[in-house]
Amino acid sequence: MIRSILLKEGLKLRWMFLGALAVNVGFCIKVFLDIRQQMATEHAQMVWYQAIHLQTVFQYQMRHLPLFTGLALAAAQFVPELMGRRMRIALHLPVARETMLGWSLLTGLGHVLVVIGAVAVLTHLTMTRYFPTEVSLSALETMVPWYAAGLVGYLGAAAVLLEPKWPRRLALVLVFGAAAFMLLMGRGYGWFTPALPWLLVLLPLTLLSVFEPCRRFHQGGA
Repeated sequence: MIRSILLKEGLKLRWMFLGALAVNVGFCIKVFLDIRQQMATEHAQMVWYQAIHLQTVFQYQMRHLPLFTGLALAAAQFVPELMGRRMRIALHLPVARETMLGWSLLTGLGHVLVVIGAVAVLTHLTMTRYFPTEVSLSALETMVPWYAAGLVGYLGAAAVLLEPKWPRRLALVLVFGAAAFMLLMGRGYGWFTPALPWLLVLLPLTLLSVFEPCRRFHQGGA
C-alpha cells in the first residue's frame, strides 16, 4: 500500500517537479553567467570587494524561488485530489490516515529537497570557481533560510488546502506567510546563521501542523 501511495504521489508531482527543477537550474546558470561577465568586464578585485566587504549576495535574485517551488509542488499534489474529491476516497482506504498523509508529505518534501539540493550544488560550484571557500560556504548559509521558506511554503500550502474551514484557512495563511516573510527578509551574508539551530528544531514541528487540518477534512470540518 505504501508503495502505491508513493507511486501515485510521484506521478502527480513529476511534471511540476521537472518544471520547477528546470526553472531553478536556469536561474543558477544565469547567476553563473552574471558573475563570469562581471569578472570579465571588471577587475576581479572589485568583484571580490563587492562580495566580501559590501556583502553583495549574487544569488539574491533567487531568494523567492524555493518558496514558489514549495507552493507549486503542494498545489500540484493536493489541488487535483481536492477538486476531484479523490482525497476523501483515499482517506477511506485500508491504511491509517496519518500513515497515508505522512508518506504523501514526505514524497512532496523529497521533491522539494531534490530541487534545493541541485541549487545548493550549483551555487557551491559557481562560488568556489570565482571566490574563496569561505565565501562559498557563507553563500550557502545565507540561502538556508530561503530553502527553509520553500519547505514552510510547501507544508503551509498543504495545510491551507486541506483545512475545510475558511477562518482557519485565513489563520494558517497568516501564520505561514509571516514565517516565510521572516525567512526571506534578511540581506547580506550569514544574516540568519545564529538562528539556524532553532530553525532545525522548529521545521519538524511545521510538518506536524498539517495533520490536524487533514483530520478535520476527514471528519467533515469537525
